[in-house]
Amino acid sequence: MTRCPRCGAEAQVERTWQVISPLPDALGRITITVLGTFRCGSCGYRWKGRVSSIKVGPEGEVSLGKDGGRGRRPSERREGKVIEVDLSDILEEE
Repeated sequence: MTRCPRCGAEAQVERTWQVISPLPDALGRITITVLGTFRCGSCGYRWKGRVSSIKVGPEGEVSLGKDGGRGRRPSERREGKVIEVDLSDILEEE
């Protein structure tokens, strides 16, 4: 539950919607953020805020913690294609 910033009572989510990031992160995952409007039952104060966030990628769904997943990487690293270029071959072509 979320607490009201004014009185500290528990607040309820009135409405939610999703925001999908247009660009993936370095590991190819897309962030889906659920935002919502909150209303305090005690004082009636309303505000907007983040309800939750998840990252979806090739490995499946990854849940995010309070820090939004910043600074953490999965222990497994995907290997990509290695391209080797010899500079002497490029200079000979010129």
